[in-house]
Amino acid sequence: VGVGVLPPGGGDAAAAGAAALVTINPQLAQVAERLQLRRAALLAIDRAIGEILAPVVERSVTIACYTTVELLLKDFAMEGDEARMRGAAHLMVSTLAGSLAMVTSKDPLRASLANALKAQLGGTPGLSPEMLESVASVVAQDNTDLGCGVIERAAMDKAAADVDKLLGPAYEERAKARALGKPFADTNAFHGRFPHSLPDSLRPRPGQLTPQMLRVYEDFQRAARAAAAGGTAAGAAVSAGGTA
Repeated sequence: VGVGVLPPGGGDAAAAGAAALVTINPQLAQVAERLQLRRAALLAIDRAIGEILAPVVERSVTIACYTTVELLLKDFAMEGDEARMRGAAHLMVSTLAGSLAMVTSKDPLRASLANALKAQLGGTPGLSPEMLESVASVVAQDNTDLGCGVIERAAMDKAAADVDKLLGPAYEERAKARALGKPFADTNAFHGRFPHSLPDSLRPRPGQLTPQMLRVYEDFQRAARAAAAGGTAAGAAVSAGGTA
């Protein structure tokens, strides 16, 4: 997954735009300019993301896709509109993957960011080990959410693409049934142990999903919007300026 804070090949203007997203705590004002702290922090964030992004995204997407596919195949067993199925799948899998990635990346990213910054600034004349530790800790604490936002966005994008691959045959079956003018029913969904153990209100029914069942997926959309308003916007802004 080629995502970071620094836009590849974006030039000085793009790098400056990414640097503007970095938070420099006012308590570091006395050393910030001498250490070129904003630029150093940007490089450290980019490096920290690179170290943990792939495993975090892979794990989050795998869990989210498995959960989404299992639930979609049950809930949409009698739904013949693949567009509705795809839309619901994207809402659910993206929100799940993004949330998992955000939660699991925060602590390791903070530690990796601090270590990367200490490696960059170590040996700077006049910077004591105690001051180096303090600077790295403050910068890491203040910028962890920025890095997590990038990882969250990467997980959401990959999850949407991966779930389409997994549900591709299901989409095709519905399209074929519609082309033939036949009602669609996935009988395989009724042979497992889950449909029979579910309460009647949650079992698949002929035709489109009931408003109550569809609301489950619509709620994922509201959750995604709330996340964007609360912090994902930073990750979206960064990845919009620099994805590979």
